[in-house]
Amino acid sequence: MLTLFQKSLLGTIALAGLLLALVIAAKTPAQATTISPAVQVPIGLVPPGIVTTGDATIRVKPDAAIVTVGAITQGATAEEAQSLLAERVGRVLERAKTLAIDDKDTKTVTYRIDPQYAYEQGKAPRLVGFQGNQQIALTLHGTDGVGKTLDALVQDDGATTASIAFTLLDSKAAQAAAREQAIQDARGKAQAMARTAGVALGKVVSVNDVGTPATVDAFKMAIPAPSTFAALTAQVPAGQLDVVVRVQVQFEIG
Repeated sequence: MLTLFQKSLLGTIALAGLLLALVIAAKTPAQATTISPAVQVPIGLVPPGIVTTGDATIRVKPDAAIVTVGAITQGATAEEAQSLLAERVGRVLERAKTLAIDDKDTKTVTYRIDPQYAYEQGKAPRLVGFQGNQQIALTLHGTDGVGKTLDALVQDDGATTASIAFTLLDSKAAQAAAREQAIQDARGKAQAMARTAGVALGKVVSVNDVGTPATVDAFKMAIPAPSTFAALTAQVPAGQLDVVVRVQVQFEIG
């Protein structure tokens, strides 16, 4: 155990050490602390030159029609709904064969057997039956006679729903023409920018498709009720489709 004298001596030694440290610190030259400014790293390197985008839309006649026909049935049991559905859709498929529609151009796009419930306030849902739904998509090459084909498909009380979508199966030529126009559009914008900036427009450095690939908008027409089939299938104009292309072009500054 330390005596009072020993405690006092230790306190004196500690104070002397502190004073000595302060004296040394005062005589030591201060070193400046340098804070480097924040360096902003660019998200993407902007290439030298003029970069523009070009857009083009070409309207073309569709070369195919996709006719979607199907049936919706109701049954007390799932088996009954499925049986009625198979009977109705079977008639549609038989009719498609008589129209020389190839099997590779026929596919099922929807097939469902769903329970149906009745809802009453304060009571649990009550199962009242089942609904079957099957939709068949048939691709018709060419657009002539689409109305007559649809009329034939919905005969014999087979289909209860139908729709038509006109499309372009071979879009390469139209896309190439639209891309050429889009590049010219980009060049026109670049020339205007160069004139405004007082520089000469140089050669093309790169050309890229922008965003999604070139798209072809399909025209669709729904025919919801069997009673409207006769009125709508007499004349089904195919109209025209839009082929849309967007490109990005980089030019040198001459």
